[in-house]
Amino acid sequence: MIEPPRIGISPVIASVTESWTFIDAWLAEHAPASLADLRLPASPEAIDRAEEQLGFALPADLRESLLCHDGDGSSVGVLPCGPLYSAERIVEVRDMRMSMWEADDPDQQDDPWWGTLWVPFAGGDGDEHFIDSGPGLWHDHLGRAPHDDSAYFIGWPGLATWLHAVTQAMAHYADRDWVGTAYRPMLRSDGTVDW
Repeated sequence: MIEPPRIGISPVIASVTESWTFIDAWLAEHAPASLADLRLPASPEAIDRAEEQLGFALPADLRESLLCHDGDGSSVGVLPCGPLYSAERIVEVRDMRMSMWEADDPDQQDDPWWGTLWVPFAGGDGDEHFIDSGPGLWHDHLGRAPHDDSAYFIGWPGLATWLHAVTQAMAHYADRDWVGTAYRPMLRSDGTVDW
């Protein structure tokens, strides 16, 4: 049995790399076809190039995640967020969002659908999951920006925390009484995982 990252009295959150090590091992055992959809690590040079194109540094947890896997190649996503973006795709999606963003639109102040320092890390069809890389209260928090509605934060204070919750859902996937997150992985007969 694969050991999940440890849980303690005070919040003990595994690092992004520790969570990915667990996720990879769990997928190898339970959903090898989904494991095969994960891309190889991004090179530090590819991440540096993405940061140069963005004009600011990626959130540290996202950088660490890209050094584990440069996104995934599935159509629905290996994790419960849609397909993970590669470093190159992060830039493309953010550029697309920024090309439509109107800074002087008064609705953006009260009901934003995108932020200048939000970094998309997963999604598809214009529905993006993002990390706020800007300063302030929501720094590093995860959010969701649907293509047809206002953006909102989803309650996770960082990518490491969210990935740790995913590992816990995987570790307890067969325990029907476990209540830890809204996610519950379902194993498919084709060797994939669904959420």
